[in-house]
Amino acid sequence: MSFAGRNRELRMTAKFAPMLAVCAFALAVAAAPAAATEPVSSFGVTTSSTAAGGHPDLSASFALEEPGSPEAAESVTVNLPRGVFGNPNAIPTCDVSDFALMQCPANTQAGTVTIRANYSGDPDYLLGTAPAYDLDVQVEGETARLAFIVPQLNIPIAVPIQVRTGSDYGLRMTVAGITQLIPVAGAKMTVWGFPAETKNDIERFLPGSPGNPAGCPGSASALCASNNGQAPHDANLVEQPFTDNPSVCTGKPLTVSLDVRTYQDPTQVSHAEDQYPPTTDCDAQTFKPVLGTGLTSKEADSPSGLDITLTAAQPLSRAPTPSSIRSADVTLPEGVSINPDAADGQTACTDEEANFGSQAPAHCPDSSKIGRMDIRTPALIGPLTGSIYIGEPAPGDQYRLFMIASGFGIESKIVADVRPDPATGRLTFSVDELPEVPFEQFNLHIFASDRGLIATPTRCKIYLVDSVFSPWNARQASQTSQPVLSISEGPGGRPCPGQVHPFSPRLIAGTANPLAGDFSAFSLKLDRDDGDQFLRDLNFTMPPGLTGSLRGIGYCSEEAIRQAAAQLGRTEERYPSCRGSSLIGTSNVAAGPGNHPFHVVGKVYLAGPFKGAPLSLVVITPAVAGPYDYGTQVVRVAIHVDPLDAHVKAVSDTVPAIIGGVPIRMRTIKVNIDRPNFMINPTNCAESNIASQGIGDEGSVADFASYFHVVNCADLKFKPRMTVRRIGARKATGRSKDPSLRFELRTRHGDANLKSLAVTLPKAFAIDQRHLGNICSKAELEAESCTGRQAIGTVETRTPLLDRPLRGPAYAVSGFGKLPRLAFILDGQVRLVPQAESTSVNGGHLKTVVPVIPDAPVGYFKLDLYGGKQGYLVNTRDLCASPTNIKVHYTGQNGKTLKQTVKVKTGCGKAQAQRKRHGQRGSQHLRRGLP
Repeated sequence: MSFAGRNRELRMTAKFAPMLAVCAFALAVAAAPAAATEPVSSFGVTTSSTAAGGHPDLSASFALEEPGSPEAAESVTVNLPRGVFGNPNAIPTCDVSDFALMQCPANTQAGTVTIRANYSGDPDYLLGTAPAYDLDVQVEGETARLAFIVPQLNIPIAVPIQVRTGSDYGLRMTVAGITQLIPVAGAKMTVWGFPAETKNDIERFLPGSPGNPAGCPGSASALCASNNGQAPHDANLVEQPFTDNPSVCTGKPLTVSLDVRTYQDPTQVSHAEDQYPPTTDCDAQTFKPVLGTGLTSKEADSPSGLDITLTAAQPLSRAPTPSSIRSADVTLPEGVSINPDAADGQTACTDEEANFGSQAPAHCPDSSKIGRMDIRTPALIGPLTGSIYIGEPAPGDQYRLFMIASGFGIESKIVADVRPDPATGRLTFSVDELPEVPFEQFNLHIFASDRGLIATPTRCKIYLVDSVFSPWNARQASQTSQPVLSISEGPGGRPCPGQVHPFSPRLIAGTANPLAGDFSAFSLKLDRDDGDQFLRDLNFTMPPGLTGSLRGIGYCSEEAIRQAAAQLGRTEERYPSCRGSSLIGTSNVAAGPGNHPFHVVGKVYLAGPFKGAPLSLVVITPAVAGPYDYGTQVVRVAIHVDPLDAHVKAVSDTVPAIIGGVPIRMRTIKVNIDRPNFMINPTNCAESNIASQGIGDEGSVADFASYFHVVNCADLKFKPRMTVRRIGARKATGRSKDPSLRFELRTRHGDANLKSLAVTLPKAFAIDQRHLGNICSKAELEAESCTGRQAIGTVETRTPLLDRPLRGPAYAVSGFGKLPRLAFILDGQVRLVPQAESTSVNGGHLKTVVPVIPDAPVGYFKLDLYGGKQGYLVNTRDLCASPTNIKVHYTGQNGKTLKQTVKVKTGCGKAQAQRKRHGQRGSQHLRRGLP
């Protein structure tokens, strides 16, 4: 009891639950613990009504066992049950100055209090009964304050009322600084359910005067007010409820507790409890919450704020107060999702910063604030105002919102969970275990901007919001509410999109250095507009000659790729899974609608075979946005190399559409391949394109391209060289023999690359038709690369772009005309299948043309044609009889040409050649009859 606390600063905060004032003097019945120094001898709590949401008169009384012998109570703390609340605005409040002059108006009286003390030698001396007033004082940390003047002693007593916001939002009164000169022995306080009710008129006191407060000294009843002519007195007010019963209808009593501390031993607490009667008449309560929602933007596929208003009327009347809301689930329509940019640059408020479990105010950083809120109740003269913060993610609870509002001594801290559907991104806001207090309206506003929390649907229509609300009164049914949201414009105020969204992505790509044949960084940027279909599948086709050097570059292993996909984004940022030797560039993906999409940066690595392609790129992106860690996103890109001209086609995995329940609404893809000496320009300066094809999420296909060309091709030199020699047995030089020949081609570093090559053999060689019985067909070449057919030789190339040679068989292939076509199967890090066309020219010369050669440095190329029984060529004469020359015509990618006459190195020897020539002349002389 705040009996004689000399602390007379009758400051005060808002008014909230004065009904608790009844307990200001302690409501406790059980015996104190054995260690207590001021035991509680008796306690009782009575209520005039137990109806759910009813408005009873409340009375509480207690007595201390040995007041002041030897110890005196210094403070009394009373905790009322959760759900017992009140409305100090039901009556006017007494001004502090009027209370100090003992002249509070009669209509500010909320009840009565009777005091006993150890006084004048009587340990249970009755000081008397006094009116308890609703005081107009605002003090930090207090929600309301009752006050009275102790009869006979004329000591002002304040009963501050606080809300237990650190736990169950019940009411607590702590009266400290009780005088030890006149130890309190006990008290009884009654708070009226309807203070203005006529039945209270006989206990209503007229104002007193300085030194002569209203009250009944020496009386245990306020009826003395009528005996001394002060009553009955009409309050002249509309009757409004001052108290509220709980809504929880379990049939079980609720606990009221009391703690008493003494001056002599403040560490020992006397604790006592009594039972608040079980709640009844639960069917008479009502529960009719109403939800209102609105987007701040009417534009489709745009960032937006969100307004939510939840109303649960709390009318002030004789009827029971409606049940308060216990839990709420609000499900926004499909298409309304989290904006990927909402958390960019944001931080999270930790549980420690929010001060959960404490009545202390929260200290969330401004960088975690995403909205504002207010809470309104008839029990307060104004709203609780505050902010909405991003809450620190918890295990299994990624998206939490902290709704923190303050005012009138209340530090309200409510946690809302946001659950996006992992497949669609549809959002459900859930709040469980809301305080059992008569809150009438929650107004929530999520900030609107390019970084707004919400991304709007992509179509214009009216959308229904689904909501379910459950009451504290379990006898009442849960209620639903279906407000609407509407989208009426396209992005940027454009007309609404049609049934099928447009799909027109744009591509800008090219090399930083345009010089032909030079190494250069390569960049690619793909853009999609708001309102367009979302990207689903994507591929890029590079112009011939724009290629990469794989020499000295490692592969990111499959194990490392799996590891990256399994770990958190922040872990991948600190400890990349792939080796640095496989790193070739970076990626930057912009996601989300509006002018400020969220950017996430990844790394691009070279990797091995993937989906039938010999090479792949793996784009590894730590998906971290503000406080949220969505893991590591891994996208593979198959690198197909055209077997004829070696141009590259990059085919991506299906582009991720949703990560962590957030539809990413991809806007821009940037790739920068900047590893030194990796990308190399063509040596052909013809105009070309970097082409792409995209498939939208609605099935539309779009082809788009970026202009590409290089310069200064004519400055490149061009001087390839070929040698041909016979290999194998000497006897293969004779007529009708099948020689084994080796063709070797060399190109110089820095020259223009070969575009085509024509080799014209002398009449000394012809195709040996006898050995073409197991020839490969065109269909077999395309389907199985001639597997199972007889090869005519082997090929090998050692290009400076690869670490290892490419090797394989050479086949003669039918189905292209009169003469077979040659196909060279070059296998290794990549597979190339250049082909050569054969014709007969100039009276029987065999001409073989390779019309398409990759615009890449050959370096060294070798063709070994088999001889003997597998021979492709047959000698039409003895090779040693005369020199055998081959004509070679080269065409460069830069348009330059070169002709070369290559003498076949037969290995015949000069003597052998002379003898054969002499023998041939002698034979001719004999035939002609010459000497």
